[in-house]
Amino acid sequence: MNVLHISAECYPFAKVGGLADVVGSLPGELKRLRNVDARVILPKYKSISDKYKSKMVSLLEFTINLGDKKNIYVGIETLTLENVIFYFVDNLFYFGSRDQIYNYGDESERFAYFQVAALEAVSKLDFIPDIIHVHDWHTAMIPLLIKTTYKKSIPARTVLTIHNLAYQGIFPLQDYKMLPLKYDYRFEFEGFLNFLKAGIVSADLITTVSETYANEILTDYYGYGMQRLLRARRSSLLGILNGISYKDFNPETDKLIKSNYDFLHYREGKLHNKSELSRILDLDFPEDKPLIGIISRLVSQKGIDLLRRVLDEMLKIDDFYLVVLGDGEPEYVDYFQELETKFNQRVRVYIGYDNNLAHLIYSAADMFLMPSKFEPCGLGQLIALRYGTIPIVRETGGLADTVVPFNEYVPLGNGFSFKHFNAHDMMHVIRYAIDMYRLPEAWDFLVGEAMTSDFSWTRSAKIYKKAYRKVLNPKEEE
Repeated sequence: MNVLHISAECYPFAKVGGLADVVGSLPGELKRLRNVDARVILPKYKSISDKYKSKMVSLLEFTINLGDKKNIYVGIETLTLENVIFYFVDNLFYFGSRDQIYNYGDESERFAYFQVAALEAVSKLDFIPDIIHVHDWHTAMIPLLIKTTYKKSIPARTVLTIHNLAYQGIFPLQDYKMLPLKYDYRFEFEGFLNFLKAGIVSADLITTVSETYANEILTDYYGYGMQRLLRARRSSLLGILNGISYKDFNPETDKLIKSNYDFLHYREGKLHNKSELSRILDLDFPEDKPLIGIISRLVSQKGIDLLRRVLDEMLKIDDFYLVVLGDGEPEYVDYFQELETKFNQRVRVYIGYDNNLAHLIYSAADMFLMPSKFEPCGLGQLIALRYGTIPIVRETGGLADTVVPFNEYVPLGNGFSFKHFNAHDMMHVIRYAIDMYRLPEAWDFLVGEAMTSDFSWTRSAKIYKKAYRKVLNPKEEE
């Protein structure tokens, strides 16, 4: 089985969000399974590290048309990393001269170009995919293009993964003329060109990144206008939980933390890492006080409004420390900076993103707070579980699928959760977690359950392989 992933992001080459982590991990895990060759095609961005660019080899050169624009250059370069072959679409204007990955005002043209270039490359490569797996709106026109323009030249089946339905690629309707397509109702929604709608209607299989999110997006609250279309395609919709790389996130071997540890030695390990975090952030985090970590984009989706309602009150009353790492909307950045100023002996805030610091926070903190308004899958809670850092989450999307709420009477659970998007519900659960932290036996149980939870990509890759087989052979027996 040959599988080609087409994506705007892929770690370690280009990363903005969790999309990059998925496309960076899943193909490698698929290749470890029997009889699967999985490869990736993505843009060759300016921001890709020179250590990777220097290893790329030119493979193809050709030109394509985008509407009135004729003979636009396409270069295809390749490199192999950890046994996976990657192809890069090279064009200086669209990708090679821009510092960021997104937000240039011509996104419809850039990603129309990328999709057509990728499909033209597929028809010229010596790799013939059985499955073309596209990710999010940036590549969601491809299933429709394969059913129409490329029907004869690319006989592959298509899978679309929706990582976040809130982002759909909505542009003026006339922008479709850049693509080698006649007008088609399948890409129009409410008078606009909608890349994601085209994929939802045309893909042979639609997946999302957790089972709960697959159900949530069928509702009016989470559906962002696509709910009726998705309900119509319910039989072709599948939720498959994301995993994390257990090589990159492993407290026993992680080179980015001060002290490695396993479950039997987690208290000593966390104490040493907490001391290192204290040194770096210039604030003493006492051994006997819980440290709550937040690593997040500082945006409304992540539940920051709930935190603004109660953190001041809690920091005056409750006995815990807080460390925040992230960046985002100015109003939330200002809030956390003011919070640090007001509670300078209890709070540290780092605006920006630092991978080394993130690993240290995961390994040093006792709890990880993630009160998202919605969360298709979420990676932060999976990493926190791996490091024995107990997640406190809202029951939505992948958070509901991965965090089992603690029940001290059974005992059961690997974290804490609350259902309603309500600041005081969150506050009560945080206080309950702090109470349990003071009970060593209960906390040892929680950490043990967290660190032995299996959210590796190996498990998810097997589900994807089975789904691909079903797409290729719909009548195959289960």
